Amino acid sequence: MVNQTFKVVWDDEAKASLRSIYNYIKKRESIAQAKVVRDEIKELGKSLGFMPSKFSKEEFLKEVGGDIRFKSIWSYKIVYEIMKEHVVILDVFHTSRDPINITRLKEK
Repeated sequence: MVNQTFKVVWDDEAKASLRSIYNYIKKRESIAQAKVVRDEIKELGKSLGFMPSKFSKEEFLKEVGGDIRFKSIWSYKIVYEIMKEHVVILDVFHTSRDPINITRLKEK
């Protein structure tokens, strides 16, 4: 297997989720902490372009089809799909959210 690097693209839903996470932490904790969380999630997102298949498939989206996987960081789950030439970050979820929300990703 060749180690291929993919371009990483953030879906609008994922961008909106990241903004919501940032705003929530900013209000509850601090701007500094919100920036740390946002920046770490963005860095992890960027890193998904290198060998994206190394992370687990998303069990809640098995029936939807596609190569949908996830990577967790702290209490967040980054859900992404490996396409032919790029990786699409579909959403960022807090792990306390109902997993049924994940299945709504592909219903758009």
